[in-house]
Amino acid sequence: MIKLIKSELIKIFKRKSIYFLLFLSIIAITVYNYINPNQNEVSSFGNDTKDVPIAGMELALENMSDNMEEYISQKVSIDFYKLYNTFKENSWQRYALKEENSSHIINNVYTDYNLDIHTYLYNINDYTYNPHTQITLDEYENSKVKYNEYVEALNSNDWKRFVNLKIKNLEERKNNETLSDGEIKEINFEIEFYHLRLDNNINFNYNIQNQYLEQYKSNYYGIQLSHLNSSEESQAFINNNINEYKARMQLCKYAIENGVEYDISNENNLIYDNKIDARISFIRTFKHFDLIIVIIAIYISSTIITEEINKKTIKSLLSKPHKRISILTSKILACIITVIISMIFVVLIQYLVGGFIFGFDSYSYNYIGYDYINEQVFTMNLFAYILLVGITKIPMYIIVILFCMFIGTFNKNIAMSMILTLIIFLITNTIILEWSKVESLSIITRFFITNNWDFSIYLFGNTSSISGINLGYSIIIYLVYFIILFKIALIKFNKLEI
Repeated sequence: MIKLIKSELIKIFKRKSIYFLLFLSIIAITVYNYINPNQNEVSSFGNDTKDVPIAGMELALENMSDNMEEYISQKVSIDFYKLYNTFKENSWQRYALKEENSSHIINNVYTDYNLDIHTYLYNINDYTYNPHTQITLDEYENSKVKYNEYVEALNSNDWKRFVNLKIKNLEERKNNETLSDGEIKEINFEIEFYHLRLDNNINFNYNIQNQYLEQYKSNYYGIQLSHLNSSEESQAFINNNINEYKARMQLCKYAIENGVEYDISNENNLIYDNKIDARISFIRTFKHFDLIIVIIAIYISSTIITEEINKKTIKSLLSKPHKRISILTSKILACIITVIISMIFVVLIQYLVGGFIFGFDSYSYNYIGYDYINEQVFTMNLFAYILLVGITKIPMYIIVILFCMFIGTFNKNIAMSMILTLIIFLITNTIILEWSKVESLSIITRFFITNNWDFSIYLFGNTSSISGINLGYSIIIYLVYFIILFKIALIKFNKLEI
């Protein structure tokens, strides 16, 4: 068997075409890293602290006197931005007020628990200008006091005083109002959010720590929105999204509490102003370059039998005293070894190209991941992570190899075999994957091998986004397909005439 495998490997690596594919891989990896397609753009909302022009707003206000609701809303905005414009550009006060002015939509309703200044300004203006106001004198007086406290905190140039005031007012609101459990939960989160800023000494700014804070909050509200999802997407898909939101939340919290001043994004970007570095690109090697390895697997496995049939050299091999199952197995193993070598090659090229383009410094950082079972952040060696992902990807490439050999025993046209396999691969990894998000369709698509062959999705306790699929199920489906493809290929191979 070893001699047969060695012989097949010699045949493979005697081909100039395999080196041409590897050369193309270098070009593809270099170009992909150079254009850097996965970098997030800078958030213009978070980064812009220029003066807000209010002249047009004041002009529009004159035409709203007949609509008291619009008038009050416009007056509140004008008063808010007048306060905003009193502070210098890029000051912590402007960043604090921009955060004060932001809200998230849950079930078509804006969450406004952090909008204290807006609330107090509304109460003041509504009481002052609306003849039919529902605001009482006590509410009006209290709002004036609260608003002035915020103005004093902003003018004092003490951001911690401002944050403590936010926490105090949120606590009062939680205890003084009749609220639902959901509303109390969201107020508690806002309190936790401000404590996170205060406890980790993060002044208002647009630096990386503030971006982690912003994403921490954004992912929290992403979870709340997912819970209310009413689309046709399956519950498994929604649950998987929620798990991803939780993971990103905890990774952001880890970065905040440990003072991480670099981007720890992994497979998905964590922050808005995402600066791809060599470490991030390296982590995403198999995510980005799966197709390169699949193409190499398709080429090798499509030609390893078909080419010998076309050139009649298969007769010489089959006439030797080797069992046909041993010959077929040796060819499969030779293809697997070639694919593993290709994986190592792609990883090495990505390491070098990423290092030269982005700098090698970031490789000194560990992989920072999330354990979905224990719900905690962990760190591990960067190369150990890549090795782990690579090992869990190999079963996918093995099925590709078996499928190509299965096709190759029926079809002598190498080009057709390769194109057919590649089309099936692309369709099942795009269209079928999208269909699988729908509960009614996932009942069928869960049986597709392409929804079960990538075991890297189960790393660290993660789950599949497709309903009815888990690690045990994927193993069973995988083994069924493996046995069927191998058996059919072997039957057809045994029937080849010498």
